[in-house]
Amino acid sequence: MKKELLLSRLSLCLLIISPSVWAVGADCKEPASELDKRVCQSASLKAANEALNVAFHNQRAWLCQEAEILRREDDWDCMAAKEDFWAEQRQWDKAVLAQCKTNDCFTQAYQARVAQINGQDTPLPNFRLTTYGWGDKECQAYLKVLNRTPREEFRGCKLPDLSGSGFKTLPFKAVEGELLKQLDKQIAQRNHKEQTNWQEQLKKYQSGYIKMEMTYLDLDGDGNKERLVRYSRPDVFCEGLGYEEGVEDKLKRWRELGQDGVFKKALEHGYHRNYYTVGNDGKLRSIGKRSKNRLVAFENKVFSFTKNGLVTKRDYETWGGKTYVEIDYVKAGGDGYVEENWCGFWYNY
Repeated sequence: MKKELLLSRLSLCLLIISPSVWAVGADCKEPASELDKRVCQSASLKAANEALNVAFHNQRAWLCQEAEILRREDDWDCMAAKEDFWAEQRQWDKAVLAQCKTNDCFTQAYQARVAQINGQDTPLPNFRLTTYGWGDKECQAYLKVLNRTPREEFRGCKLPDLSGSGFKTLPFKAVEGELLKQLDKQIAQRNHKEQTNWQEQLKKYQSGYIKMEMTYLDLDGDGNKERLVRYSRPDVFCEGLGYEEGVEDKLKRWRELGQDGVFKKALEHGYHRNYYTVGNDGKLRSIGKRSKNRLVAFENKVFSFTKNGLVTKRDYETWGGKTYVEIDYVKAGGDGYVEENWCGFWYNY
């Protein structure tokens, strides 16, 4: 029953999300009208048009992704709200934007509309807390970090500057020698591969292309510190998708970079990271069911930061161009470690 309901909702979403839905303001992908050409020939107006698109589609996604929960209204119809919002935007395009004749008019119109959509004047804080975490000091502390970081400094697999926030990075040190070889072999097995050429693999570790690091941490609160391993590797999605770039195009572009080019990307945008504990038998054990890009401590708790990527592509799959940020509390549970949802943050625009 749940599956049928999910499929029906998905079908409804796909019907509503037609190609024409995404032409907000001027259409700079396929400029046809005089308005399109006027806006898209100016770098500053094109940027303002893109800011409107991001604000519009992000708010449109918010109506179904989070607003339904925040409002706590049983009769909240998010699809109807999205349609009303789209009708409002079409009316604004015709009644306001299409009437402009000068660049100043266009600029003022865009600024006013973005402020109207976001509910306050720009510049708008980068993030807002979502459905939980309002009373937790860790959530408020990271919200301040997010909102003091310039948008252009966000990286998909790198944390912002945590200075003065209360969050502390963990003191990892590089794994070397025979232990490195043994742990790398286990990583390969976990990825359904074999460690076929250790010398070539070792060169990747020595250059920093991939990393294996270890620290000691009492994750389960029993007073004894466990060995915690961090495995880091370059990942195509740490960079994020470019404007109007598809996943296949991105993968092709990365393949053409070669190892040196990929390494430079990892240094700029960060590494994809997996975390493991090492048992007394020397076996790796994954922490949580999902991989995490970052792991930090706040007072006596350890938190993972996930979905911290920033992309610029505008489509419904990326929630209007921005990616949700989440903090999970890592703790002992059952026969291993579990993640408890702690904070969620939504990009405003």
